[in-house]
Amino acid sequence: MELSETANKAEIIVDQVSMRFGKKGHEMTALQQVSFEIYQNEFVSLLGPSGCGKSTLLRLMADLLEPTEGRITIQNEHPREVRLRRKFGIVFQNPTLFEWRTVKQNIELPLEVLGQKKSQYLALTEQLIELVGLTAFKHYYPWQLSGGMQQRVAIARALALDPPILFMDEPFSALDEFTKEKLQLELLDIKQKTNKTIVFVTHSIPEAVFLSNRIIVLSAHPGKVHSIVDIAREESDSTRFRDTEYFHEVTRQVRKCFYEESGFLDEQMV
Repeated sequence: MELSETANKAEIIVDQVSMRFGKKGHEMTALQQVSFEIYQNEFVSLLGPSGCGKSTLLRLMADLLEPTEGRITIQNEHPREVRLRRKFGIVFQNPTLFEWRTVKQNIELPLEVLGQKKSQYLALTEQLIELVGLTAFKHYYPWQLSGGMQQRVAIARALALDPPILFMDEPFSALDEFTKEKLQLELLDIKQKTNKTIVFVTHSIPEAVFLSNRIIVLSAHPGKVHSIVDIAREESDSTRFRDTEYFHEVTRQVRKCFYEESGFLDEQMV
């Protein structure tokens, strides 16, 4: 599938990025000459098997690592400048909430760190709690919540500063299938309401197909861009999208990418 043209502005540009770890002579190449663009308001998944460097790539975009070679720009700036201006939020696989703070207090934390007065962000906090469906639990502590609810708190906290970009590193991978599918629907609803650019790391093909406007498929050892898959979907059909023939066809096409990469291709399986 070919990458379609878009009138949107490229918000993130990854240009010939390579990443190596270890000392000279004993280096491991995690990523090799990776290039792509992400446009404003897109939902883009970085998809690949374990060890392909997708989480490393996300950390490079979030300025948690510096590439060995190549260049990443976000809004025409170095990721560090964007991070210092707090123009992106990050949600990790583990929610990393403070156990001694309630749901409301965890969400308020970034605003407190900025020194804002509580009266200035009280309404915003309530809006975020409602957005993630936790109004009835706002005075609960993390240990009183399920894993899915904790992850909702982490998403709300990442949105507290209203960043235009949200980075998500396998946020649903530790959850059961029922909770995962519910949170996927809720994430699409949040995306529609907030119009964020979302970059989402996953190793699940159905999850990537269900959530994304585009999927960047990475091959493993070292990580390279194998293909970029466009997904033509209606924003209003989320609840039924999994049941469509189109969903299953795209899933088959993406799965075929991995069979091609591994050199094992059985037409009956793809």
